[in-house]
Amino acid sequence: MKNLKNYILFASVAFVFAACGGNQKPAETEQATKTDMAIIEVSVDSLLSDASALDGKTVKFTATVDHACMHGGKRLTVFGKVEGKTMKVEGGDAVQKFETSLMGKQVEVIGKVKKVPGSVVADCETEEGKEVPTFAYVVECISYKQL
Repeated sequence: MKNLKNYILFASVAFVFAACGGNQKPAETEQATKTDMAIIEVSVDSLLSDASALDGKTVKFTATVDHACMHGGKRLTVFGKVEGKTMKVEGGDAVQKFETSLMGKQVEVIGKVKKVPGSVVADCETEEGKEVPTFAYVVECISYKQL
């Protein structure tokens, strides 16, 4: 009888520790995620003019979609008010595909700025004879919405 009481007491204490410990860890993880993902609001034109200053940072901006890749939908080309300047928004784990119906539409994008080899941004749109840059900056999309 004494062994049964000890077993029940031990099981109850173990259950309480497991229940309390399980609730704290996700809260800590959620807090760490919020801290790691400070979002910087920028204009797409300022991002286009100096993306290097935001390399590795999470940004939020509004832009017009010039092109949505029809070969898998994994990339958008967006622009702001400065003529001739565009930026690539790459799909990833969070956003696997962009709809082709976004062409010409305004979108709000949240993503991480990253430096990539120039060959990554060169695609079927690149004009023949146009030199591919050594490196470029893209935004790895975390989320987006059409405005």
